[in-house]
Amino acid sequence: MQTIVVGDIHGCYEELINLLDKAQLTEDDFLISLGDIVDRGVDSVKVYDFLKNRPNTIVLMGNHERKHLRGTLSYSQEIVKLQFGDRYQEFLEWVRHRPYYHETENAILVHAAVEDGIPIEQQREEVLCGCTAGEKSLEKRYGNTYWSELYTGVKPVIFGHRVVGNHPLIIEGKVYGIDTGACHGGRLTGLILPRFEIVQVQASKDYWAEESVKWQLPVMMAKPWGSYKWEKIQAICDEFRNSPNKELSSFIVKLEQWMNDLLALAPTAILAVEAKLAELISIYGADHLKKQIRCFTYATLLYKANASNLTTEFLQQTLPTPDKWLQVMTELGVVVDS
Repeated sequence: MQTIVVGDIHGCYEELINLLDKAQLTEDDFLISLGDIVDRGVDSVKVYDFLKNRPNTIVLMGNHERKHLRGTLSYSQEIVKLQFGDRYQEFLEWVRHRPYYHETENAILVHAAVEDGIPIEQQREEVLCGCTAGEKSLEKRYGNTYWSELYTGVKPVIFGHRVVGNHPLIIEGKVYGIDTGACHGGRLTGLILPRFEIVQVQASKDYWAEESVKWQLPVMMAKPWGSYKWEKIQAICDEFRNSPNKELSSFIVKLEQWMNDLLALAPTAILAVEAKLAELISIYGADHLKKQIRCFTYATLLYKANASNLTTEFLQQTLPTPDKWLQVMTELGVVVDS
């Protein structure tokens, strides 16, 4: 019975299967992934299903899994969220239970790093998985020297996270860095224990170069535009308006027009607020006005109108997102074109 430790897979399912075939892994053998099984590659869902369902398999928490779990999604995580679709919550629940390290008789396995002189069970999760806080902590302690150069532990550490080139980074008996950039067109690397034998397969292509272009429009269309502030929407429009991706640039033009059409309703909205204010004064009188205004979700606008100081700029500041803007427009009876 053997154990194969695999570096960062990043959705490279075909390469994973080829690697395991090359290592002649049997069902009784152990498979340990160092984490970062998703993002960037083409088949994140397939990799997840395979590793989740295979017996004798352990998957460590990588910084990419942790990003999903914490909801700090950058572009590659937004892509994977779309790829999982209705199964995304299932994936997150599975990720929640991933360990941050695994120790065998022969080695200590982590996704990213360890701090020298600290027992593995006392290591900080941020360091083990390589998230931004962990990287900054290591930089503060070691400066520009990478942690692996200063490791003095008894057991060797096998890690991924940092692309080390086509060949593993090996300091014999101390550290084995086995992220060799499969998703970027490099290699997927495994290390067979207990003999520390290296096995590799070449990736078919630079997956991330293709995926990063392919998913631009779907990711952009899936963004929660209604919850974004006007300034953020405008900044995104400015960035992508002249994209060489014609479908994306067309979408951005329509998005910007949608935003501008909403904001163009400001004068009509101001008149509606002033009309509601006049109605309240006629019913309750000026002396009891404040008490009645409090009942409205747009009370701030009514108070401002009562002070004869309701402007388009104030309206936009008070209703900073399309969702809030549309809610008040509906309550005011302002017609919004679909």
